[in-house]
Amino acid sequence: MAKAQDLYHTTNGRVLLIVPVGDSVINLHSQKLFAELDYKEAYFKMTLPANSLYSGVDSLDAVISSMEDAKIILAGQLNITKSGEDKIDTGKHPPKTFEFRATLNYKTSDLPISGTGSLEHIEGGSHLKCVLGLTFEVSAEFLQNRLSESKNIKVHIHQLVLDQTL
Repeated sequence: MAKAQDLYHTTNGRVLLIVPVGDSVINLHSQKLFAELDYKEAYFKMTLPANSLYSGVDSLDAVISSMEDAKIILAGQLNITKSGEDKIDTGKHPPKTFEFRATLNYKTSDLPISGTGSLEHIEGGSHLKCVLGLTFEVSAEFLQNRLSESKNIKVHIHQLVLDQTL
């Protein structure tokens, strides 16, 4: 287990799923993403209650809110470390872009995921903060989506402000 000073977390991260439906798209949002980032290991884990997603379409939101309390879990490794090191640099640096590999778990299924991301440190205050963003695509079939005729749903986890665990 990592030491507290190596962990950053948030309990109210924002996520956007872009679901193609015919000639249009439905945007599903949530602000209930729990995320944890271990700077020493460059490992992350994010958990989202599936029934916390909303679209602004009353009929669809009713279906989503009535879903069982299943969690969508994304856990993996950021490819962001300096060569020869296994931890994320916490010194002052410009925003970093990177690729990542992870496993997406929903109900009893696991799916390998790869995507891109960015990380930026925020200075000031009594402890460090960082802003993390991730983008990837996931099979519509994996999330048991019946709306989309497309094969993939785009996922954006954006401006996730992570506070250092004290």
